[in-house]
Amino acid sequence: MFLFVISFSVFIPTLDNGLVWDDLTFVENWGPKLKDVPLGLNLLFPSRTEEAKSSKYYRPVFSSSLIMDAKIWENSNFGFHFTNLFLHSVSTVLLYFLILLLFKELNRGPGESEAFLGSMLFAVYPIHVESVSFISARGDILAAMFLLLCMIFYILSYRNIFFILLAGASFYLSFLSKEVAFSFPVVILGFDLISRRLRSRASIIKYIVIGILVIVYFYLRWGSIGNSLNILNSAVYRETGSSPGVLEFITMFLGSYLFYIWKLIFPYDLNHFIGALPPGDALNVIIAVLLVAGVISVFIISFRKKENITAFSLLWIFATLGPAVLIAIYPLAATRFAERFLYIPSAAFCMLLGYLIVRGGRLTGRRWAAAAAGGLLCASYIVVTVKGQEMWQDEITFWEAVIKKSPDQLVPRVNYGEALRRYGRADEAVQQHAALLDLNIKGSQRGKSYAAVSLALDYIEKGDYRKAEESLNTALQYDPGIEAKYNYYRGYIYMKQDDIHSARPYLEKALELQPVYPQALYLLGVFYWSEAEKDYDMYGPCIKSLERAVKQDQGFIAARLLLAQAYNAVGNKEKARKQIKAVLRISSDPNYRQQAQSILGVINSNQ
Repeated sequence: MFLFVISFSVFIPTLDNGLVWDDLTFVENWGPKLKDVPLGLNLLFPSRTEEAKSSKYYRPVFSSSLIMDAKIWENSNFGFHFTNLFLHSVSTVLLYFLILLLFKELNRGPGESEAFLGSMLFAVYPIHVESVSFISARGDILAAMFLLLCMIFYILSYRNIFFILLAGASFYLSFLSKEVAFSFPVVILGFDLISRRLRSRASIIKYIVIGILVIVYFYLRWGSIGNSLNILNSAVYRETGSSPGVLEFITMFLGSYLFYIWKLIFPYDLNHFIGALPPGDALNVIIAVLLVAGVISVFIISFRKKENITAFSLLWIFATLGPAVLIAIYPLAATRFAERFLYIPSAAFCMLLGYLIVRGGRLTGRRWAAAAAGGLLCASYIVVTVKGQEMWQDEITFWEAVIKKSPDQLVPRVNYGEALRRYGRADEAVQQHAALLDLNIKGSQRGKSYAAVSLALDYIEKGDYRKAEESLNTALQYDPGIEAKYNYYRGYIYMKQDDIHSARPYLEKALELQPVYPQALYLLGVFYWSEAEKDYDMYGPCIKSLERAVKQDQGFIAARLLLAQAYNAVGNKEKARKQIKAVLRISSDPNYRQQAQSILGVINSNQ
């Protein structure tokens, strides 16, 4: 209970934080849809759907947790942050019990002091600020929680074989939380190797169970895995513009491990947007080679001398860092480097650190010194952890802090400008986005296009439509692949100027290029609605366009409100009421709710 309270208390400031980065999507944009999604076992035992086969990310446990939050807390930032904090605290307690079990199974004594200190370090570890404060990083915490449970039940299965069923279930749930679970069979095999049980008959049965679960997951995700393999072979996807050579692969492999190991050892310099690793010069490569060689040597020596906690901790760290290193080499994810990737490896690092401190005190006969060292280390971690949560207060605070750490990166500056515009500071947003088109700012052609589109939106906000069109033309030159978006915003600009007839061809072109485009469908519905005042037959295409928009985006409140009015205009009051009820159910925005009540009053008055 003490560990739970400590881990919870240290991260309490995050409960007052707002939404940052992808959290805006998960809570604000998805929240209205998530409340109506039914929770069932089909989420945990999915059919081989197109989503599972083709989606880059398929994490139904993570999605289920968001659905539960939406049902319990609705759109409360506090509630979503509370869940992250609660899960982290549970993981801390699970780590404590796992360390106790490991000490008993590996014959290293009772291990109570080591388990307490290791778990305390994990509870307050500064690198966890991103994982706990960032709702979108919950997948790492969930995967860690289930992996810790898996390891606990796996060890217990040596006492009762039926615990392997619980271990398998936990392992499966970790798969459905985040793909990092792929590394855990290596940890399990490593444990059996270190505990000298690798060839036991019971172990073979367990490997069969784990193997079946891996095969099931591969079967569900085969299309997605095939897409990932194609990405691995794609030169275009890589920043270098060429297929990875052996030397480049080795350099990035060693550099990534060196970077993340240093982050684990020195977790005081927090950076929540890591655009690139330090250059892979000869010195860094030499240091990385020495590091890897040193770790391998320590592992072998520890294994031979039966210093099993050290050997197992090192294996856990390096195995679970594997997915993060792979992403660093081959950018399979939008974010190539992140401190949240260290959440699972940090459990083993804190366990090892706690063990070494306590053991050092015993070997020297100065247990008071070990206690003091552990206490000072925890105190230093707490200071950085509490301070680190301040930057997550809101978007402005977050991106300002990120830019200070990564001043030459394009994405943070684009997002900072977007935040400034949302906070009504359009002039400052223009300055940010205009500066990004400078050749000195690092970014791909696609990134520059993204910045130019954001600049166009800034000018639209300011009412400077000529400059907005110029910025859109610039964006299209950088990336012709945004033609659908280009046409949509050109249509949007004409709609803003009340020139709906000039807007129509652009909107239709956008939908021709990208049929799934609810915003374009909505604006086209607005066009037909305006025309219906003069031509009753326009209500038909108006309703059809708006119905498609709502079908593509269930949380599109403006589209639902206009659709309700269109239904009412053609006398279909039942469908009109259904749309209004949906708005009142999924929207907490007082303006939308007031509009919905007003439209409902009109519908009822015409009965």
